[in-house]
Amino acid sequence: MIAAALTTPFDQADHVDLGGVRALVEHVVGGGVPAVFVAGTNGEFPALDDGERLDVISAALEVAGPARVIAHVGAATTRQAVRLTAEARRRGAERLAVITPYFVPAGPERVVEHFERCAATADGADVYVYVFTALAGTVVPPALLTRIATINGIVGVKVSGAGTDVVRAYTQATPPGFEVWSGNDAELPEVMVAGGTGIVSGNAGALPTLFAQLLAGYTDQPLVQSAVKTVDGSIANLKYLLDLQGLPGGRCRMAIDGPDADRRAALARLLG
Repeated sequence: MIAAALTTPFDQADHVDLGGVRALVEHVVGGGVPAVFVAGTNGEFPALDDGERLDVISAALEVAGPARVIAHVGAATTRQAVRLTAEARRRGAERLAVITPYFVPAGPERVVEHFERCAATADGADVYVYVFTALAGTVVPPALLTRIATINGIVGVKVSGAGTDVVRAYTQATPPGFEVWSGNDAELPEVMVAGGTGIVSGNAGALPTLFAQLLAGYTDQPLVQSAVKTVDGSIANLKYLLDLQGLPGGRCRMAIDGPDADRRAALARLLG
């Protein structure tokens, strides 16, 4: 399984381009990727205010429907995450991702409390724990995930910035049926062998057909790995790829430099 982690487009005045959000969702769904992950790291969520994030979620729901949208509602504080969870749920979201508290690393008891409160507020929606230790600072070892997995409404985890060994450890620490998603989109086969559910791929947001073909077994993994290496995890590079395709990419709102000439040429080669 693959979900595409979408970027957030901004217009010339640096406002969120909701028409552009809809176009990106259509691009991904039309390219054969079965789900989208919106307002996450690739969506520059720390640079969005709450209203903007919720409008991005609503725009995605309009195009793809609640079964195909994973809406990120996490925040640095539990208070803000709970508020976003409640409003996203009111707008019709049925699949919610919640990043761990971040910037100041949270201890295990506060992490458990964070997800208990968000899951209770989700009112029956599926909630995914979002672990990104390299950026968030909060550590979720397998034993802690075992505790979190017992919370009613928590159905899975999305782990970014970690290898397949972490996917394997998480699958072993959680009950059958608990979903384990990886942000390592160069390793879909390895993730599946390790017991994972699939990948949440930033690269699929710009190159959905390539990743849909990987899922269907119609393309070689080395081709995907080459694309991942060229993009190099950069939101600005993903946006440049979208620009090349006539799609809403544009400038990042966060302080991310655009690609240099050599990188632009390499990105263009990905499109043939």
